[in-house]
Amino acid sequence: MIKLSKFCVLLLLFAVISGSTVTHASAITEEEIEDFFLNTHNPHVGEIIPDLPLIKSVFGGQVIHIIVEKPGGNIELTAVIDQEGFITDLESGEPENPTLRLISNEETLDRIKNSADPVGETQAALISGDITYEGVGISMLITVTIVKIAQFFASLLGII
Repeated sequence: MIKLSKFCVLLLLFAVISGSTVTHASAITEEEIEDFFLNTHNPHVGEIIPDLPLIKSVFGGQVIHIIVEKPGGNIELTAVIDQEGFITDLESGEPENPTLRLISNEETLDRIKNSADPVGETQAALISGDITYEGVGISMLITVTIVKIAQFFASLLGII
């Protein structure tokens, strides 16, 4: 169950998609999000996604619709993830057939980016609903629901 908390780190990376490149109170750009995924996520994917079948099935081999909600209009990206969790393709816009949807907002990303404990802040954002992820399609909906239930109990037991 301790490794379950590591899957939250993947969500951290998605949540702080621009964390290392955006200054406080500045607007997040699509280019900064893309730079984060290609230059921060991929080099550290082995540390982010634990080698657990359930976690890999949620985040490995997926087409993820990333939505960053902004007052002036959302940023939407399509991320194609291989079985090991590496982003193999990242494009602007909504995917035609996503299997997973990840949703957050500028305020949450800014809070995580400026936190002294970004992993803890991400976990808090997941628990509070400031970062959400959902399966698209019945199979992924069931898989994500199982992971969320496990995450809930792990949270109650203080594991994450």
